[in-house]
Amino acid sequence: MVLARNYPQRLKLALGLVVILGAAWLSWLVPPIQSPDENAHFLRAYAIAQGQPMLLALPKGFEYATDSQEIAQIVERAKRMPGRMGGLIDVALLDFVDAHLALAGHPKKRLTQAEQERLATLAWAGAERFYLMPGTGYYLPAIYLPQAGAIALGQAMHLTVLQSYRLARALTLLTCLVVLYLAFSIHRPSPLAVALLVLPMSLFQLLMPTIDGLSNCLAVLALSLYLHTVGSAPRLSFGASLSLSLCVFLLATSRTHMLPMLLLPLFVAWHSRWRWDELLAGATTVAALAWTVFALQTTADPRIAREHTTQHLLAHYLLDPIDFLQIVFASLTNTELSIFYERSFIGILGWLDTPLESYFYPLLWSGLLICAAASVPWSAGRRDGMTRVVLALAAVISVAMIFLALLVTWSPHPATTVVGVQGRYFMIPMLVLAYAVSPIQWSVPTALRRLGRVAASGLALCSLTALTLALLSRYH
Repeated sequence: MVLARNYPQRLKLALGLVVILGAAWLSWLVPPIQSPDENAHFLRAYAIAQGQPMLLALPKGFEYATDSQEIAQIVERAKRMPGRMGGLIDVALLDFVDAHLALAGHPKKRLTQAEQERLATLAWAGAERFYLMPGTGYYLPAIYLPQAGAIALGQAMHLTVLQSYRLARALTLLTCLVVLYLAFSIHRPSPLAVALLVLPMSLFQLLMPTIDGLSNCLAVLALSLYLHTVGSAPRLSFGASLSLSLCVFLLATSRTHMLPMLLLPLFVAWHSRWRWDELLAGATTVAALAWTVFALQTTADPRIAREHTTQHLLAHYLLDPIDFLQIVFASLTNTELSIFYERSFIGILGWLDTPLESYFYPLLWSGLLICAAASVPWSAGRRDGMTRVVLALAAVISVAMIFLALLVTWSPHPATTVVGVQGRYFMIPMLVLAYAVSPIQWSVPTALRRLGRVAASGLALCSLTALTLALLSRYH
């Protein structure tokens, strides 16, 4: 992938075909609804496909029959809360989702042959009922367009629910690959960036019809456009500036902790001193912040029992940053949590119930370190220093916002550690940091370039092996 721009056209096409076929095979190994929160994301995409771009408030008289005391408590809390928290979902899709969701957290459980055959022929029912999916209310509907488009197409073609789901997987993956191709065509990725994108967790999320894979790819495209725009004459880079603003807007409104990416178009505007860049940066910032405030004000989340609102907790930690820093420090120094962050960044698949073989974790971390060493322009000096500082600053603030977001929306108050942080949440900040320390406008020494090729290729092979073995062991 690093050298794709130097390959003959036929070899590029062959490489692309191999990637698509390999991704299709890996996708076939994973049953539906096996990624964290995939059920909520896919149902949100369905609602958008039916013309429900925003979540709906709980309907009057809502009842939900369940044997789970936890879910019953969530429903009771939801009845006492105003705000948007769900949508109307086809009952056949809910049956499909619930059947596959039963595998989550049960590594030895498999669907029976009879159940697989039933689900494979399950048709859209045409009847809907309300379903809670509050966590998706913070995300701009546009990030779900590939999945929603596939669902709408599947229904129009009278495909089964399973066929529509697989179409959503395929279209989401294809969108991700196209975005990556555009990004790599604009700016050559470093070995470290490629290594991050081919980690087992990254590849697994690419295969799923959630927003994680697309968010990662959009981040790479935004970073490529940023470096391209900063290095171009203002009037020659308007298209890139506009594209950068759109990418950053999508990222900031679908991943709240990526609001610091707004620094990129703002720096481009400061760097170019051109009015159109200034207008784009200002409009992007205002629009992203407006959506964030709107989502926080209108989305209700009954999943956690709390006596304080998100807005109240956010004000508390902003006014008392020492308390926030102490909680983050306690989380990072907690042995159990730090090991979980480390491993879930590399890859704990499924609903965090499918770890890799233990020896793959130190192996892949070693590969990342080698790729990092091969990506640093050791002789670059201070060239493009501010360009890099902006990226590094965005990465650091993004990491802090991960902890802040989970602290005010998911952790019981008062908190001693932050609840709900997973390693995969750090992927985009790490990609931003990778571009901050990688070559921008100068050549890399031949020996370092060769080391990067070998290291990235070796890590990709190791990652694919780890991913395949884990999926075969877990689901087959």
